[in-house]
Amino acid sequence: MKKYIINISREFGCNAREVARQLAARRAIEFHDQDLIRRTCEKAGIHEDQLPDETDARGDGKSLIRLFGYGSTTNFYSEAAVRAQMEVIREYADQPGSCIFFGRCADYVLKEYPNRLNVFLYAPLDKRIDHIAKSYNLSKEESAKLIRRVDKQRHNYYKFITGENRGDRDNKQVMLDVSEFGIEGTAVVLDGIVKYHFGLDE
Repeated sequence: MKKYIINISREFGCNAREVARQLAARRAIEFHDQDLIRRTCEKAGIHEDQLPDETDARGDGKSLIRLFGYGSTTNFYSEAAVRAQMEVIREYADQPGSCIFFGRCADYVLKEYPNRLNVFLYAPLDKRIDHIAKSYNLSKEESAKLIRRVDKQRHNYYKFITGENRGDRDNKQVMLDVSEFGIEGTAVVLDGIVKYHFGLDE
């Protein structure tokens, strides 16, 4: 079986995590998301109690900003944390099986790796506002503010790590509007691209 790596980055609020989960299920491959944070914390000596807890954040706009903006805490800007994150991503990438990395600048960290596909998922702002408002019981005004803050924090963090802009076409092979295809449809489209791109038979 040919090994391949899929790196998925996204705009906040476009349901990209669920797309990634469904794609991983369709491909029957590993999906690396929160486990990257846990392993990075272990390597960098960051206690997980310092990180926001999603169960405590729902319905609280300020907590949600901390939760979703992984650039919102200085813990991950230290040299030790940056080095640890890159080591963790490469450790997983060097394992035998194919996998999906969700965020964490994996597209940059693994840019020299063969058989990798970099994907950027997005959606129009109004669609993202509606999704965040419904998912976290926020007003549209609160949702718009949260989206702007989180996108800015993630952009700043990506820029800090890579020196590049997160949503640029450079180093991206696929860019899709999730609202055009829906969650399942986007996963199906990506599944077809993966099969074609990597020359998979199944």
